[in-house]
Amino acid sequence: MTVVPLDPTSPASHAVGIDFDQTLVAHDEGWQDGRIYGRPVPGAIESLRALKQVRSVFIMTARPRRFHPAVAGWLREHSGLETLVDEDPERAYWQGDCLLVTNKKLGAAVYIDDRAVRFTGDWNSTLAQARQAIGLPSAPVPHRC
Repeated sequence: MTVVPLDPTSPASHAVGIDFDQTLVAHDEGWQDGRIYGRPVPGAIESLRALKQVRSVFIMTARPRRFHPAVAGWLREHSGLETLVDEDPERAYWQGDCLLVTNKKLGAAVYIDDRAVRFTGDWNSTLAQARQAIGLPSAPVPHRC
């Protein structure tokens, strides 16, 4: 794994991005029209607090923006940490003391997501992992003519 040390000249190195659904909050009863009813994934809140002590943290969600205040409320209720809903359409990085809730993939030292495939520079391996994740058999990378 690549180590990304805190670098004053690199705004991306100051933050950790964490996916919300199925990473912080469990969905034992399915989607439920976007309601946030789930309990924290075991260890999620303690880990969130530990990361918040050393870096800025933003929470990513693919939920429509109308749900972002509810996500922020769930985070406040379960973590006790201050939250902010991202209202800046130009934001590219996060360096703040509270948890930012956003639907943007901001610059970060690392991302934590339950559906991620890690790219290590080898597209053959990455494509095979991606195909497996979406239920397809492995296949070689197509070559250009």
